[in-house]
Amino acid sequence: MYKFRRGLRSPRHLKPFSVLGVAILCVMSFVIGAVTPKGNAQQAPTTAAATKAAATPASGCPAANPQLWPFGVVCNRDFNVPSPPESPSLVPTITTKTTTRIWGTDPFQEAVSVTQHVFPAALPENAPNETNNVPDRPWGITLITPDDPLVGISAVPLLHFPDDAPILYVKNNGIPAVTLNEIKRLGDTGIVRFNNVDAFLVGPAANPAVEQQLTAIGLKWFAVTGGDVFQLSNNIDKLYGSIQNPDEGVPQMGVSASSSGNGMQDVFVGSADGNDWQYYLGATHWASHMPTGLLWVHRNSIPQPTIDAIQRRNGHALIYVWGGPNQVSASVIKQLNQYGVVQRIDADDPVAFNTPATTTVTNIALAFAKMYDPTGNVGWGEMGPGHGFTLVNVNNWQGAVASAPLSHLGFHAPLLVTTSNSTLPAEVDSYYKAVAPTFLNSPGEGPYNMTYLIGDYKSLNWPLQAHVDFISEMSNRHVWSNNQGGRYSDSGQP
Repeated sequence: MYKFRRGLRSPRHLKPFSVLGVAILCVMSFVIGAVTPKGNAQQAPTTAAATKAAATPASGCPAANPQLWPFGVVCNRDFNVPSPPESPSLVPTITTKTTTRIWGTDPFQEAVSVTQHVFPAALPENAPNETNNVPDRPWGITLITPDDPLVGISAVPLLHFPDDAPILYVKNNGIPAVTLNEIKRLGDTGIVRFNNVDAFLVGPAANPAVEQQLTAIGLKWFAVTGGDVFQLSNNIDKLYGSIQNPDEGVPQMGVSASSSGNGMQDVFVGSADGNDWQYYLGATHWASHMPTGLLWVHRNSIPQPTIDAIQRRNGHALIYVWGGPNQVSASVIKQLNQYGVVQRIDADDPVAFNTPATTTVTNIALAFAKMYDPTGNVGWGEMGPGHGFTLVNVNNWQGAVASAPLSHLGFHAPLLVTTSNSTLPAEVDSYYKAVAPTFLNSPGEGPYNMTYLIGDYKSLNWPLQAHVDFISEMSNRHVWSNNQGGRYSDSGQP
């Protein structure tokens, strides 16, 4: 025979009551239901002063909320997660079932958190295949400063193979300790196809202080600069093209038996005016995944360096313009058409919309996550589960650029953008639900989604992360009310 002891009734079961009742309940929850740190078995204080102190949350402790803490507030950790003894500089991160936060309170930390997540650097540099396509150590690094989104976006193609050079941030007057320590931990192998260079210094990162610090620790570096962002992106395109496709000098989709490419020479174009770069952020994660030129235009004109870069393709360029007419005008499209086949990446669809749809910074990234163009082998084509995403606040362009390696290795996740630190845009929320995984027989059949959230809780807060986790979870397709989600076969990409 079993006996049951009825405990205090949880506040979540009570009907609404007065303000005085809430105050009394809060005091009771702290006195009766408070959780003391592990190993501390002392009784709760009973004096009036101690009771008052218990009712007032200490600094860093959450307020008494019976909906969030029905059995009493818990403060402090019972234990901490240590870094591996073989790599004591690794920073543990916060994960849920379907989300992983890549933490950082500034661009330097965010970039380091990305490389720590992608590259364990656990094997010796001379281990077999360590200089081949094994995601243990990078082959090089790409250094930029966190003060210009145009320069940052332009640098991303350098991180793709055969460079394998993730982005880290430096300053105009040297390398901060957090970045320098990560460079030492990574211990890149050197880019064999480019004279064993260890580091690309892009734009303002190519300053004497950075160069001296790299030389002092034995790194071989190469600077790539330009008088403006148009010339800089052209020079980066020439540099990467000479390494990736030395026969022709331009980036090209591979056509070998081991490649998913088709020999096309894809070019992405974005507007450099105002804040139009925000519409171009999604291009960064694709350029880290496939060899693609990232170039710039004005809204109503094309600078000569951009024309030069496209003309190097000798008429073989497939040109994808990021943004609607408000970002890149029709006159620019017509001019670009002289040098290759042009297609917009925007929110509009002449079949779906009688009135042209307005392109926003959130729906353009979402459109690219959905689209797939077999002609240029461009677009993620993610219409079903089993792939993954990277989520950033549009105001955190540094995190968007630094997280591009997450699309280079691992989940190969497209970039999604939000304009709020606490809620998803309606279209992004709906998309998450549409691509959530469902099962027919068992959850074990998979697949599963994973979202990387970039930055600290000011950039993307904890309730938002929990919400993404909730709407990304596996569900049973047989349930009569389940009208969302899909299976892996729903995606259109090859």
